[in-house]
Amino acid sequence: MKPGEWKVLPVGTEILAVHAALMSELGRAANRSAKHTPARLGALFALDAGTDLLRQTLTKQYLEQAARSNRVETQLWKALFELSQAFLSCYHGFAEEAHATNAGPKWQALVPELIARQVIHHGLDAKTRLFRYEQWIPAKWSDLHGLFQAACALEVDRKPVPARSGHSITTIEQEYLRACLVQLMSAVSLGPPNLEWVWEQLTEWCAPLRH
Repeated sequence: MKPGEWKVLPVGTEILAVHAALMSELGRAANRSAKHTPARLGALFALDAGTDLLRQTLTKQYLEQAARSNRVETQLWKALFELSQAFLSCYHGFAEEAHATNAGPKWQALVPELIARQVIHHGLDAKTRLFRYEQWIPAKWSDLHGLFQAACALEVDRKPVPARSGHSITTIEQEYLRACLVQLMSAVSLGPPNLEWVWEQLTEWCAPLRH
């Protein structure tokens, strides 16, 4: 789907207010005192999937309005950046429980989608940074490679998981390749609109690839 074909939240919706409310909920979920259970992780997956429309709306507004003023650009970019950071923070806490040596079968069943969603948000983080021509520091690459290595060790890197928007199926391997390939894009020559178009095409382009 091209950016111009996206569905977005209705005109008049206080999109940043919706974003702020979501950040508040994710902040509570990421708190060290929050309980981490398989049921709560499943609920987080559902919330993550439910933010696709919010992310599409923020991205569309960024591409259309960022050039109008530095304040607008900063506000929308920060909203996109914080969205993936918040989910990554939440997933980190659950990952510690899911990868524990005594994790039960309910946790183990959720691990493939957990890793997939972490990789997806790392890819979104990379794309958002490229809107401002920022490249990853080595630690970010280490995080991404570590997730993929964990998936390979568990032999779930090619296991189909329902972690993409529109109820489509993906794999950890495909999302890993997508996150790696977006870093090869030249944000300077492409610019945010074309970079976003390439990001959308990478799902199809990565389909025949194997690590």
